[in-house]
Amino acid sequence: MAQPDAPALVHRLRQRHRNPNADHKHPVNKAHYDDAPLGARIADKLAAGMGSWPFIIIQSGLLLIWVAINFYGLFIKRWDPYPFILLNLLLSLQATYAGPIVLLAGNRQSQKDRITLEHAADEADKGEEHITRILIEIKKNTDLTLQILRELEAEPA
Repeated sequence: MAQPDAPALVHRLRQRHRNPNADHKHPVNKAHYDDAPLGARIADKLAAGMGSWPFIIIQSGLLLIWVAINFYGLFIKRWDPYPFILLNLLLSLQATYAGPIVLLAGNRQSQKDRITLEHAADEADKGEEHITRILIEIKKNTDLTLQILRELEAEPA
């Protein structure tokens, strides 16, 4: 059986790690994704969408079309003549909802960061305890080795 090539394997693992629908084994991911209420998950998805290039490009395109149709009145009656008051109203309405959605997603990210740091601190403490036990065993072995060396040196040749 052929081994999968490393970059493809790494890419697949990263995609699985970033997939919010994947089975989350890590406690931080479980707390962040699995225990999140519906509103929080919706806010995360909306904020991710609004913070993407496709959203910016599509919105810019729609704004240009709106302005072109209403400024030049191409083929239809202008429904929002210059200074585009209806467009300003729609953009204000979008901003009214976008701000709190981004803040909700930001709050959830800061919660995840806090949980991640707490988990990392716990893991570091466990690692420190493990290293301390290893160092104690090394000291015991060193003391035993020195004791054997002293006994061997004390024996007459």
